[in-house]
Amino acid sequence: MTGDGGEAIEPRGRGATGVDLPAILTRLDAEEPTAQRTAVRRIRTAIDERGQTAAYAPTVPKLRALLERPEIDFHDEVAACLADLATEAPTDVAPSTAAIVGVAVERTEQPATGELLRCIAAVAAERPDVVADHAAAIADVLEERRGYDREGLQAIAHVSREEPTAIEPAVPVLTDALASGPDEYGLQALRALGRLARSDGTLPSLEFVAHAAALVDHDETALRHAAIGCLGDAARCDPAAVEPVCDELGAALSRDDPETRAVAADAIARVAAESDPAIEPVRGRLLELLADDHPLVRANVCTALGYGRVEAAVSHLENLASEDPAPTVRDRAAWAVTQLS
Repeated sequence: MTGDGGEAIEPRGRGATGVDLPAILTRLDAEEPTAQRTAVRRIRTAIDERGQTAAYAPTVPKLRALLERPEIDFHDEVAACLADLATEAPTDVAPSTAAIVGVAVERTEQPATGELLRCIAAVAAERPDVVADHAAAIADVLEERRGYDREGLQAIAHVSREEPTAIEPAVPVLTDALASGPDEYGLQALRALGRLARSDGTLPSLEFVAHAAALVDHDETALRHAAIGCLGDAARCDPAAVEPVCDELGAALSRDDPETRAVAADAIARVAAESDPAIEPVRGRLLELLADDHPLVRANVCTALGYGRVEAAVSHLENLASEDPAPTVRDRAAWAVTQLS
């Protein structure tokens, strides 16, 4: 039916977007699974074809209730709806986090669990505090599933941004994911492990150090930087664990990318701060980098040489302390000279 101007007139009960929300809510409450499934598919169609995700936020409690009913056979569709809603309206889905995690734990190997992890990751991106209490349960789900879910690892990584100590139970699964699929899971795992390492939390294992070291010369820049940064963070809490891989860090000092050289020098400095001999395998390259074109590289190298007590660097450091155009380099060089005096 159309009005005088030829435009379609919306049926009663629909908003400006054409969403018949009362009818959808009624069907979700129906006793017949067929009606409920029709309502779920109606939501999916609206989300996929019309981009009306946020309009269906009021359906979250009813979708959650359906998810918890073991007798229905369309959990995957319900989970997909919740995941899409969490992507657009995470604060509306956040109150259902505990129930969603609980279902994932109960049905670890079911197809719907992949969508549930996507849902949890979307909530964690906006409300990591809500997901933090469930980090251990999420880690258990990931360990039991075949392979690793990128979304589940991403949820843990999001939690680590705000509450890094909450992911302590997830260290084994993060380490295993890093070892088994560095190209696919490395960024999430390395960043989460690094945040925990530089927090006040406890690292139950430093097994990940060897896996991170294997990536310090990786061709992908982001992964390479994450690996080196993770090693630098690990050196904060246990320099001795990182000392054996200083040779690998030395290879990163020769990369064309100046940021790689800078973060590698910083990681070496953190190790050398607790163990002077750690710098020996790379001292020659560090001395060369005092003449690097990039100020951050020179500054970090000054710190590494100062902590490493490399006396051969004194004259170079004195020149930098008085003549380098970058204030940060002058300050670091002057500090290093005092360390060597």
